[in-house]
Amino acid sequence: MIKIDRTDKKSILQYCRENGIDLCPAPCGGKGICGKCKVHVTKPYDKVVLACKTEAVNGMEIAPVRDESENMVVLQGDKVSDDTVDEKDRHDDLDRRIVSPKDGIRDRSSDVICAACDIGTTTVVCSIIDPVTKDVLASRAGANPQRSFGADVVSRIEAACADDDNLKTMNNAIVNLISGWITDMIQKLGVEKIKLLTVAANTTMCHLFAGISPEKIGKAPFMPDELFGKEYKGAGIGILNCEKVYIIPAVSGYVGGDITAGMAECIDADEMTLYLDIGTNGEMALGRGGKYLCAATAAGPAFEGAQIEMGMPGQKGAIDKVWLEGRKICYSVIGNVRPLGICGSGIIDAVAVFLDTGIIDENGTIKDMADIPLWYRPYVEVFDDEDDDEDIYPAETAEKVVHISPEVILNQDDIRKIQLAKSAIAAGIDVLIKEYGITYKEIDRVCLAGGFGNYLDQKSAARIGLIPEKLLKKTVSVGNAAQKGAIATAYIYEDHGSKTETKILNKDIINKTNAIISTMAYIELSTYPGFDEMYVSHINFTCP
Repeated sequence: MIKIDRTDKKSILQYCRENGIDLCPAPCGGKGICGKCKVHVTKPYDKVVLACKTEAVNGMEIAPVRDESENMVVLQGDKVSDDTVDEKDRHDDLDRRIVSPKDGIRDRSSDVICAACDIGTTTVVCSIIDPVTKDVLASRAGANPQRSFGADVVSRIEAACADDDNLKTMNNAIVNLISGWITDMIQKLGVEKIKLLTVAANTTMCHLFAGISPEKIGKAPFMPDELFGKEYKGAGIGILNCEKVYIIPAVSGYVGGDITAGMAECIDADEMTLYLDIGTNGEMALGRGGKYLCAATAAGPAFEGAQIEMGMPGQKGAIDKVWLEGRKICYSVIGNVRPLGICGSGIIDAVAVFLDTGIIDENGTIKDMADIPLWYRPYVEVFDDEDDDEDIYPAETAEKVVHISPEVILNQDDIRKIQLAKSAIAAGIDVLIKEYGITYKEIDRVCLAGGFGNYLDQKSAARIGLIPEKLLKKTVSVGNAAQKGAIATAYIYEDHGSKTETKILNKDIINKTNAIISTMAYIELSTYPGFDEMYVSHINFTCP
C-alpha cells in the first residue's frame, strides 16, 4: 500500500516516477492509449484506474492491481518463476563455500567476486559470478523500472529529452535496482564488495544507466554521445559495494553492447552467421571474421507482449505456447494456472495456428464467419455494434476477436502489430543479405538471441515469416547471449607458479569484441533506398 503525500496536480503515474515507485508499466509512455498502467485506489474510493489519467491527491492510497502473476522473482530465458534464484543463496557457512576445480573448497567470504548485468529495455538480469569457474552464484531478474516511461527506447529517449528530471529519474531507477540487487546478493554470500560489474545493454539503456542524455540517438544522424567500452568507478555510477564498472562497447545508436557481447560469446569467425536479437528492439548482424554488417529495425514491443490487448511478460499466468491437435487449439500456461494473458512466444504460435486453421487470411485479416471452417468458428467472437439480428453473419466492419482460451484473445489490431513487427525484421534481413552480396544458401548458421528468441518456436516464427523458412534448419537458440557475453567479459585469474595474478577484464574477450566492432559497418534502415518496398513485401502471410 502506498500513501500519496502531495497537493500538486500531477498524475499517479508521474508521482510514482518521481518517487521511484515501480507500481505499473506504461507501454505507451503515459499517453493514455495502452490502458495498462492500472492501479487500485483503495482510498478515498475503491476503484481500479489508469495511473496516467488519474490525479494524485493528498492522502490517496494506492496499490498494485492484484492477480495470480504477482511475486515474480527469477527470470529463466524470457520466463519468470516464483522460485528462489539459487540454492547457494542462503545464510549459512556451507553456502558461503564453493567447490572449485583449481582451489578445492574456498572460503567464499574472503574471495573477490564480480557481477554481470544485461540491461534490457523490458527485463534486467544481474548475476554474481565466481572468477575462476565462471559459475553463477546468485542471480536477480525483473522488469526494467523505466517501463513507466514507455515500452521501447524511442519512448524513453523522448521522455529524457522532454525533461531533465525524467533523465535523472530513469537513471536513478536502474542504478538503484542493480545496486540493491548486488548488495543483497553479496551480503547473502558473505562478501563485502565486488571487484567489477560488467554491463551489456543497448546504447540507449547504457546512456540512461550512465546518466548521459540519449537525445542524439533519437534524431538523424543517430550518433550517440558515447559508444562506451570504458571503465568507470562504481561510486561514480552509483553502484554501491563495487570498485569498477565496465560498459561493453556499442557499434551505433541502435546496435549496442548487448549485441557485441552476444556475438563475441556465440559466433565462430569461420562461419557466415546471421545473428538476430528479436525483442523490443530488433537488432541483427551478418558476416564472418573480417567483415560484418549490422542493422536495427523498429519492430516495436509487440514481441514482448507490450501494446497487445492481453499481452504480458513471460511470467506466471501467461500463455507461452499454442498448438493444434486435430481440430482443437491447445495452449500451455506458465505456472500451470488460469491464463491471465499471453506472452511473446505464445503470440507467435497463435498467429501461426490461425493461419493453419484458416481463421485469418494471407492479409492477416480475421475472416468473416462464413469463410472460416465450421469446426473453428467457435474460437471466433464477433461484436456487432449495430446488433442486427437479421444478419446471420455481421458486416465486415464488426469487430472480431479470436479466443485462445475462454479468457484470452487476440484481436485484429494485435495481429496487425505482429505483422508490422515481423515485416520489419524480415526486411532488415533482406537488406543485410543484399549488402553483403551473398544468398541465403551461403549462410551457415542463424543465432536467435535473447529471452524471447530462446523460447520462440522456430517453426512458428518461420510460418509467419519472421525468419526465412529456408534458414530454419540452420537456426539455433543461444539464450541470453548478452548476459553470457557480460559474464565472459568479467575478470579472470591467471596462475604464475605459486602466485595468482588478478586480471580485471578478460582481455581475450575484449579483443574479440573490439575486432568485431572494428570490422562492422552499420546500415541505417530508415534511410536505406528501397527499404519501404522490402518492408511492404513482407507484410502478408503465406496461406495454405
